[in-house]
Amino acid sequence: VIFSCQCDQLTTTTMATSSPAAQTTLLIGGSNGTATLAAILGDKSNPRNANHILRVATRSTKYLDPSSSGGVGEPRVWRCTEKQHLSDLVAADIFPTRVITHVGRPDSVFVYGDDDDKNVDANNTSNGTLKLTPLERAISGISTPDNGGPVDLIVLCCPVSAHLSLLRRLAKTLYKLDALNLLGPSSATSNSSSSKPILIGTLYGAGGFDWMSRIAFTTQRPPTFSGQWTRPLALFALKAFPYLCKSLQPGEVSLHGRFPQLQVAVSPSNAYVRSHAKRLLDRLLQNETTGKKLEFLGLSGKEEVGGDGTCGDEEGLTMIESSTSYGFANHNTRSGGGGGALVVNANGARNAMMIAAQTHKQFKSAKEGTTTNGGVSSGVAPAILTNSSYSNNNFNTPPPSPTLDLLLTQSLSDHA
Repeated sequence: VIFSCQCDQLTTTTMATSSPAAQTTLLIGGSNGTATLAAILGDKSNPRNANHILRVATRSTKYLDPSSSGGVGEPRVWRCTEKQHLSDLVAADIFPTRVITHVGRPDSVFVYGDDDDKNVDANNTSNGTLKLTPLERAISGISTPDNGGPVDLIVLCCPVSAHLSLLRRLAKTLYKLDALNLLGPSSATSNSSSSKPILIGTLYGAGGFDWMSRIAFTTQRPPTFSGQWTRPLALFALKAFPYLCKSLQPGEVSLHGRFPQLQVAVSPSNAYVRSHAKRLLDRLLQNETTGKKLEFLGLSGKEEVGGDGTCGDEEGLTMIESSTSYGFANHNTRSGGGGGALVVNANGARNAMMIAAQTHKQFKSAKEGTTTNGGVSSGVAPAILTNSSYSNNNFNTPPPSPTLDLLLTQSLSDHA
C-alpha cells in the first residue's frame, strides 16, 4: 500500500502483488531440521509462506500437541530462536548479532509405523472408501486436513543412517500410489500431461544418497510396474546440512547459524530439472529472505566446483512435453533466429566424456605401441584438444553415437 498526500487529503493506492506459486512440501523425519523448518515455513504471518502447504511425517508424536481441543492431537506450534550473525562466513559472538523469533507449525502431521500396512485391507477399500496409510495420505493429499493436494517436494530430514530404510518405505509407497494413479498432477499445474516431477531428496547427501535411492527403488519395484511413472520423479541432495540447530524440548528449537554455501546435486541433471529444483528449494531454504543462492554440483556445474560450466541460469524455463520416461525434455526455448526454435541444452558433459574416451584410447594405443593405419607408431601423446574435429566451431555438436548416448543416459542422468 502506497500512501500519498494530495491536496491536503491522504489517499491510498493498493498495488497488486503476485502471490507465490502453490507448493506442497513433505518433511519426513523428526530431526532438529524438521523443527526448524516447521517454525520458519509454518509462520503464516510471513507473506512469503503464502500458498505453501507444509506436512510432516514421522514416527514420533512430538509434532502433535496433546493438549489440543478434543485430545485428537493437532500440529504442535514451534518457536525457533534464530541468532543472525554479521556474516555466516565468520559466525562468532564477538561480532554483532541479533535474535529473530519464528513461530509456526505444520499444516498437517502424520505419524507412521511398521504396522501401517497390516491395518489396511488387502483390497484397499472399506465400504467403497479408499484406505491409505499415513505416509500414503501425506504424499497423495487424500484425506488430509489441508488442501495442498499431492506433494511437490519430499525432503528427508533425518540422520544419514536412516536414509536407506526411509527410502525403501518411500519407494514402496510411491509404487503403490502410482498404481492407484494418485501421484499427480502437482499443485502447481492442473494438466496431468505436463505434470512437474516430484522432487525427492535430503538436506544432507552423504553416504551415497543416489545409490541408496537406486537400491530402494529396485528392491521395492513390484512385478506389475510398467516401467513408466504416471508422474515423473527426480532426486536432489544438499552437500552440507544448511542449519546449525538444536531442539532440547518439544516446541522449542534454537538456530545458531546457517551454512554459508548451498550446494546441491540433482538427477536427472538437465536444465529443466535444475530450474524446477531451484524454484522449490529456494522457497524451502528461504533464499529470497537470506539472499543466498543455490549452486549446482556435478559434471554440468561451475568450473570452480569441478564442472564444465554448462550449467547456467535456468530462470524462466518453460516445460516442454515429451514422450520420454521422465515426462519432460532437457530442451530450452530461446529467442533468436527462426522465431524461437527449440535448442538442445549445451551438453558439455557429453563432449567431455567423448574427449576422455578418445584420449584414453589413444594413450592406450601409444603405451602398447600400436601402429596407425599409415604404419607410423602412435607412441606419442595424443593432441586430442587440437584435433580439427573438435574446433571451436563445432565443439558443441559432436558426431552422433547411439552407444555413447546410451552410456550417458544411464550414467550421467542416473537412469538406472
